[in-house]
Amino acid sequence: MTFKNKAERLAYRQSLIDSYEAEDARKKALKKTWRENNKDLIKEYSKTYYADNRDAMLSKSKSWQEENKEYWADYQKSHYSNNKASVDAAGAKRRALKRKQIPVHLRDCPNEKQRLVKTYKLRNILSEATGVQHHVDHMWPLNDGGPHWSGNLQVIPAKENLSKSASVCEDTKATIIKSLYTFESDRAI
Repeated sequence: MTFKNKAERLAYRQSLIDSYEAEDARKKALKKTWRENNKDLIKEYSKTYYADNRDAMLSKSKSWQEENKEYWADYQKSHYSNNKASVDAAGAKRRALKRKQIPVHLRDCPNEKQRLVKTYKLRNILSEATGVQHHVDHMWPLNDGGPHWSGNLQVIPAKENLSKSASVCEDTKATIIKSLYTFESDRAI
């Protein structure tokens, strides 16, 4: 293709660039729409792929972490400091799952997850504001069979939490059981 002058050549190049960018944006929009419409399919595929390739993925991840120790340590520190409440809530959930003490109807509930994270954020805010360390406490302790549920949590000073140990009064247990039952039946409606 021949051009009469430099401006014509530059205009042609710009039109090619614009058409490539428009096509790229169209393809990205199509992919995004497809992903949004097929979330369940993608989730199922990911679960299957992970199950089939778990060992290879774990070894690859472990070797990467060993090769990038300093970067990984910095990332973990910054992630924890930026997401302390979420990390602590996830740790508490993991411990409760191991004991099978998360009510079945709340295991994958996004609202419950939000309430738990907000409880841990409140603990952080109170500790920072008062200068006194606070804990998120299970009113009915997990050791005594209590559920890991936002209705069973309270934020109290660490000293008080450590002194109460795993003790709970029967009235508190009864109230928590009644509240959890009510919460479960309201959720089913």
